[in-house]
Amino acid sequence: MKYAQQNLLEIIKVVNQTDTSMEILDSLGSSQAVIMSVKEYRAIPETLYLMNDGTLNKVHKAMQDKSGEIDLTNGIDWNKI
Repeated sequence: MKYAQQNLLEIIKVVNQTDTSMEILDSLGSSQAVIMSVKEYRAIPETLYLMNDGTLNKVHKAMQDKSGEIDLTNGIDWNKI
């Protein structure tokens, strides 16, 4: 945790540049906090919404389906995916 305190600005810079998160541990190795980019933070509610309404499952199923392509010329019909 001392490293995080001394290098907070650099850690913030890295998580923002890489859109990742960093876990901050205490001297015993126990997790104490997480620092993440705003982009990653804002994606959490969107991901939860897509998981809850079934859209994410449909997208994963379509990605695994190697039988053909999806026609995007008239937009996406999410009910067919």
